[in-house]
Amino acid sequence: MTHASAPPSRPRRALEIWCDAFPSVSETFVLAEAQHLAALGHPVRIGAGSRGDGPDTSGLPVSVQWEETTSARLAALARIVVRHPVRCAADLLARRRWRREESVPPLRTLAPAIVRLQRSGALVHAHFATAPALRALRAGRILGRPWTLTAHAYDIYRTPANLPEKLRAAAFVTSGCDYTVRDLQALAGPDHAPGVHRIVMGVDPERFRRTQPLPGGRRIVAVGRLVPKKGFALLLDALAHPALDAAELVLVGDGPLDADLRARAARLGIAGRVSFAGAVGVDGVRDALERADVLAMPCVIAPDGDRDSMPVVVKEAMAMEVPVVVSDAVGLPELVRPRFGGVVPAGDASALAAALVAVLAADADGRAAMGRAAREHVSAFANVATETGRLSDLLGSVRPLSDAVAATPTSSPPTD
Repeated sequence: MTHASAPPSRPRRALEIWCDAFPSVSETFVLAEAQHLAALGHPVRIGAGSRGDGPDTSGLPVSVQWEETTSARLAALARIVVRHPVRCAADLLARRRWRREESVPPLRTLAPAIVRLQRSGALVHAHFATAPALRALRAGRILGRPWTLTAHAYDIYRTPANLPEKLRAAAFVTSGCDYTVRDLQALAGPDHAPGVHRIVMGVDPERFRRTQPLPGGRRIVAVGRLVPKKGFALLLDALAHPALDAAELVLVGDGPLDADLRARAARLGIAGRVSFAGAVGVDGVRDALERADVLAMPCVIAPDGDRDSMPVVVKEAMAMEVPVVVSDAVGLPELVRPRFGGVVPAGDASALAAALVAVLAADADGRAAMGRAAREHVSAFANVATETGRLSDLLGSVRPLSDAVAATPTSSPPTD
């Protein structure tokens, strides 16, 4: 993988990146960011809640929360209780409040990570404002140290557990598009809104670079989990449009809607033109994009409020000079311009079909021009090296909190 520029001469802050599962096929942006931070000179460790479903190609040390032995957890708990008895008691009380919105594991499950942080002095950066953020908040309060957060989408809109408290407790918060940043600033309140920044989940334009010309066919590719917010049911409806009767669709990904989508394709009479490729790794996504004539990402807001922010695969397709057709949901209009594809109203199958027809009707020169424009734009707007550099600067600006400040609760203690 191509990394950021060579490490600077002066050492940078040691980091622990905390996430739910690592490595995860659907969260390759965590891996990319971690590797680029390491390339910038940060000593980086991954702190995962569990082992993920992908191969570990990070080359970084990984600690998994649930893999410590019971004796190691109890020894670590005893150590932090002796050293920070008041803060541990405060954690016990706060758990009663947090449990109203999310599961809160006993402190002993977090204790080994807290002891590790106590020794290393690393700054925790949590990905997702769910369990990783709560772990970071608890560890930060017990140690009297700051922590930082990247919030994404489902953790903001579908399961926003204790979210205002987490936003206000973090030293700063980032998110990947203006759409989510605005909502997070509103939740954080006026005193904390300036601490919410846009850091785009970027793409490596060297790794995602074409090795052969655009195929010049009528293959539509869509990549993502088979869940409502991706809008793949709508995409099947669009494929049934008579003007797309010669087009084929490759759906890359798996998820709970697999059977429903297959049945829908059969009802629409298009099953013979739809391939379900299943979940693949980064190289598999890259290969699918190499063979794509257009990428479709018709995101919608799901009935339960779940939504995407700015899917990384759209940026990967653009880097590979693939025209893209997306919906105007969430942060996608911030990324996609008409000159390299199309932006259509979310939930409108007819508009989606018309935009796909327009791209597929372009001749080889027209498609190549769209692809070049897409690559040029994404390389400037969402380059993982540039965006990680901005994150590194923010991380470097965080200063340790005094014990007095750290011990002050950010919200009223529970009364029950």
